[in-house]
Amino acid sequence: MADPCDVCGAAGAMTPLVEVGLPGVGPVWIHRCGGCGVRQVRPRLAPAALDALYGGDYFAPGSAHGFAGYARQRQRYERDAFFLARELRRIAPAGRFLEVGSALGFLLAALAPLGGWEVEGVEVSAFGAWYARDRFGVTVHQGTLERAGLPPAAFDYVLQKDLLEHVTHPRRHLEQTRRIMRPGARLRVITPNGEADVRPLQRAAAESPPDALPVLGQGHLSFFSRAQLLRLLENVGFRVLRVRSIGVRRGLRALGAIPGWRSRTRLMRRVDLTAPAGPAAGEAGRAPERREDQAARIDAEIAAQHRRVRAWRPYFHYRRLLKRFDAVPGALAVGQDFDVLVEKR
Repeated sequence: MADPCDVCGAAGAMTPLVEVGLPGVGPVWIHRCGGCGVRQVRPRLAPAALDALYGGDYFAPGSAHGFAGYARQRQRYERDAFFLARELRRIAPAGRFLEVGSALGFLLAALAPLGGWEVEGVEVSAFGAWYARDRFGVTVHQGTLERAGLPPAAFDYVLQKDLLEHVTHPRRHLEQTRRIMRPGARLRVITPNGEADVRPLQRAAAESPPDALPVLGQGHLSFFSRAQLLRLLENVGFRVLRVRSIGVRRGLRALGAIPGWRSRTRLMRRVDLTAPAGPAAGEAGRAPERREDQAARIDAEIAAQHRRVRAWRPYFHYRRLLKRFDAVPGALAVGQDFDVLVEKR
């Protein structure tokens, strides 16, 4: 494959590693770079395939693909915003904050009233962007960051949580991210530990029948090791400030590091993979009745999952303490995710 590697730039170095399934798209291959070892879905997905992955149903309760439990995360994002606002105030009393991959806008809605920072979002899902604007009144640009047309040197802090693994061209995406940041601005990237992502897929592929494939349930397209992720960030023009490995319990389960304690990977028949997984992002944007119906279901799920104790400030600190026990220094790549803080050089 002539398409160069995003990390080391080697052309023609990608070789097939494992075949997996993307619901609504079909069978795809994860390839491995012979130069640096990074793994990616190649060929890169076309825009129509991205629409199939990230339509309105990506966030739907009970969805067969995507992040079906996202509506349950509302109070967790309120907790995250509480501590993020503290971090932003330590940097400056005011500034511009951008969340790329803002989903339904939960974090932006919770962060906006907590300080002097102006908040914006970018979200590829037309439904997600509409929901954030309609329900919370926050500014969210629909589409990819590359197509959003944001001005250069405009933001002081950018957050990309569970985003980099979904973009088709990670290097181009990070270059565009750097372009819109002011000198010295900070970028926080939270993305899966590639080994913890791929190893369960390889185990499932080895054990699955010929007519079934392990499912890439949340549509991850790139799988980075710690070294590959840091190399990519540094090559683009960032200076690494901090690296943590988070979600240690889930990571150990995914890695199969403890005998008898492994993550299970869903299998799906090949013939079912190309069945529509839900409406395309554009369709969600053109069908107001269906969009409102979907939003109402999410609203109901949020209300059903709300608990008073989760809004209690001492509970915020309790959960934060638990998360600290579930994290280790980044050099110990045993967590489910990497949490990396960098600044623009």
